[in-house]
Amino acid sequence: MISNCSRDFGSKNNVHPDYLYYLGVLFGIINGGSRFLWGYLMDKFGFKALMFIITIIEIAIAGSLYFSAANPILYIISILLISACIGGHFSILSPVFNKIFGLEKGPEMYGLTGNFIGVASISGPIMTNFVLNENKDFLIVFLVGGALCVVKLVVLIFFKEDDHFKYSEIEELMKDDKNERHESLTDEENKNE
Repeated sequence: MISNCSRDFGSKNNVHPDYLYYLGVLFGIINGGSRFLWGYLMDKFGFKALMFIITIIEIAIAGSLYFSAANPILYIISILLISACIGGHFSILSPVFNKIFGLEKGPEMYGLTGNFIGVASISGPIMTNFVLNENKDFLIVFLVGGALCVVKLVVLIFFKEDDHFKYSEIEELMKDDKNERHESLTDEENKNE
């Protein structure tokens, strides 16, 4: 929500259009590139620890972004941190869904998160164009975003994680799943012969 109104907010606070242009380019690079880092860290620390870190960063940004626009460099760093957090969500949620719901339903359930991502993405422009109207007091947007992150933090505190989750566990599950499918196909072929 915050990242999708960052351009309007930057424009309102006289952040140079060139900065905003390069910010858009860097946003995509950081978002995509950070996914490798988050994936690596997922093997080391597990889901809950990483999501806790991401949420704390999001709360800090929501609380400081409004004031960071006074300095374009701080503003750009804040938006790029948001980009890295978004990349973290995509990177660490997918294997967790596979572990919780299994390899059959995991991707399907993860796919449903796309609906919520869409709602979150459109909520920033909706707030800036319809809720804030002419006033455009972005502090409200950032406070709402921060409040949602606090709710996420509370839910995360009560989330129980068995043990450190590792991508290698998914690889083993996938190998077992392929072996089972291969064995069942081989059994069916033998019956047909």
